[in-house]
Amino acid sequence: MNDIYYINDALRSLTVYRNILDDPVVRGYMEHLAALAGIPGTVHPAHTYGMIYNLLANTENPMTGADPWQNHLLNLLLNDNNPFSQAAFTPHRPFTALWDGVKRDLAILRLAFDASAVTIMRATSHQLSNPLLPGLLDELPIWAAPAPAHDKPGGIEARRLEFKEQLAAAASWDEFPLPLAKYYSKNGCGIWGQYEAFKWQDGMLAGINRPDPVTLSELVGYGDVREEIISNTLQFLHGHPANNILLYGDRGTGKSSTVKALLHEYSDNGLRLVEISKHSLANFPQITAQLRNRNHRYIIFVDDLSFEENETQYKDFKALLEGGLEARPQNVLVYATSNRRHLVRETFADRAKGAPGTEVRAMDSVQEKLSLADRFGITIIFPTPNQELFLKIVAGLALQRRLAIAPEELRRRALHWSSWHNGRSPRAARQFIDQLQGELAMEDG
Repeated sequence: MNDIYYINDALRSLTVYRNILDDPVVRGYMEHLAALAGIPGTVHPAHTYGMIYNLLANTENPMTGADPWQNHLLNLLLNDNNPFSQAAFTPHRPFTALWDGVKRDLAILRLAFDASAVTIMRATSHQLSNPLLPGLLDELPIWAAPAPAHDKPGGIEARRLEFKEQLAAAASWDEFPLPLAKYYSKNGCGIWGQYEAFKWQDGMLAGINRPDPVTLSELVGYGDVREEIISNTLQFLHGHPANNILLYGDRGTGKSSTVKALLHEYSDNGLRLVEISKHSLANFPQITAQLRNRNHRYIIFVDDLSFEENETQYKDFKALLEGGLEARPQNVLVYATSNRRHLVRETFADRAKGAPGTEVRAMDSVQEKLSLADRFGITIIFPTPNQELFLKIVAGLALQRRLAIAPEELRRRALHWSSWHNGRSPRAARQFIDQLQGELAMEDG
């Protein structure tokens, strides 16, 4: 009992990981310990017991079967944005000066980890002399065994789960400062350690909980087109010079899906995706300032980028891409998609010489508009597929979904779909396969 009550004072002395004390669940945990100890001014333990478990029930990323308090504490430890985790996540920045403080804090947090939800429940049962609680305790695990492989998450969640299992299985955390530093270096801390994809909204970067799950292996066709994008991305991830890329082509040809699929292919290599809209381009310097000096490599993704003639943001965007006074961070590239080859709307009047009302040197304006696309070192063209490629994409998607349909019937239905719906494109092929899969499932009952 006394060991449990000692944890309260120990937690209050946290130094490097002191931000953890601001967490509502941690505050509720400490209030419950104080109530169990009968410290003057605290409320009845029954109230704090209900409060702490209500808070735990509403925490994010619960682990099925795991002790909820231990799971939450490990999440806080891996997410914490403190001088130690920040230094580990910043290239060439020393962090060993904080070593002693980190080791001491880990020893304290290990005490709180060992005082699990089950331990606290037993202490509460003893304090309240509640005859209903003891029978429930024998069924509650201290820590869950790893989930079956087919149920395990992928990407950053898989890496977090693996490290949490290591912490939970260790007899103590005395030797974990260096593994923690390596974890922060690879996976990030704060918001950077919780998400792999981000978007700029309301003047700040927000994490995306469920990025589009599309993968490169699911994208049928255009293999030679995507190869140049992949090669450029790999150069970037290995720290070599790489170019901004403009993906140009008709709608539905897989431009956006290709960029999104890069995240799932290379997130383990440190790739992260930041989506911004055309209207947020004015915030480009603020965005890149937050990405600079991070161990991750960021692709800023601008989908469906184009400008009307009266929109002048493209002039600022040119300087931001290349040619501004402040250099773009080496860990940032821009990949944009567009249905317009030169991004800015052009008219025949732009090229008419001597037409009434036009400027004297009209070609200067034309060159100014064309120069925006030139700031992308690589332009990748996604052409509309011919019938043969369209049917190849359909067949590939049907094979991925394991649809039981004869090739001749598949071809007939696909051509009918392309004639009556959205033409021939990878998007139309996917829409057809979605419809076909549903129809076949209904036929099979």
